[in-house]
Amino acid sequence: MSIATVGLLGLGNMGAALGERLLDTGIEVLAYDLNAEAAARLAGHGAVIAVSARQVADQAAVVIASLPSVAASHAVAAEVAGGSSVRHYVETSTIGPDAAREIGGMMQRNGICFIDAAVSGGAPVARKGELAMMLAGDDASLAAVRPLLSRLSASMFEIGTEPGQAQLMKLVNNIVTAANMASAFEALILGTRLGLNPAMVVDVLNAGSARSMALVERRANAILSGRFDSGPKIALLQKDVQLALDAASAAGFPLEAIPTLHGAAELWADADKAGMAGQDVSALIRIVEDKAGVVARAAD
Repeated sequence: MSIATVGLLGLGNMGAALGERLLDTGIEVLAYDLNAEAAARLAGHGAVIAVSARQVADQAAVVIASLPSVAASHAVAAEVAGGSSVRHYVETSTIGPDAAREIGGMMQRNGICFIDAAVSGGAPVARKGELAMMLAGDDASLAAVRPLLSRLSASMFEIGTEPGQAQLMKLVNNIVTAANMASAFEALILGTRLGLNPAMVVDVLNAGSARSMALVERRANAILSGRFDSGPKIALLQKDVQLALDAASAAGFPLEAIPTLHGAAELWADADKAGMAGQDVSALIRIVEDKAGVVARAAD
């Protein structure tokens, strides 16, 4: 299968990074996004911009989706399913197992191979081609897209053959990510409230056994400066946390068995209730700051 041209739907933080990586490795990208500014930015990197998702599916044999919500994924998939050229549809959005099964069934009915391809690592990692990728699909479909996906991922894990299995793995991954962030932010505020220099707290946590992705340099700088501009929005991870809890409930899993993860989810829910969904994930710390009566900012 030729992968000279790839369709790309959704040009947010992750979608744009995927597009840039593909372009950097010599792949022509035909892209679409409702946001004209996002589309223009990727056009500046060399992408061709389509006028609709359907046009992408009419001109590209492989289409990759990177979309912000379950509703958006359903709407775009409905357009793609009628495309005249698309043969493989790669869903990298985090949409949960139910939506993946529904979209996978829609594609199958239209003769399109569906690959559940959840990703982890963030936009900077995507631009380096070093994402972790969780794959679910039949052997033939995975074999067909693996040469393309290897340009995006340094670590590919075949989770299973059924749509939704990769989504489940991604939800497990992301609820741990959310819990790590919640605990790191709480610890930073605790240290600050006890009189420690917040910048020093970050440095020590990042140097020792408490090191995690929660306080990577860009996110820590966003907090300590008060800019809150590390990249991803609260709504995206909050959506993933809720999808994970929904999947657990649907399976009859007792939430009392995961008090740490369930408790961390409450902090994200508090941010959503506070109207912070559109803010940067680093702004989550404001919820803890408000409760503790202290802010974690570096001295000028």
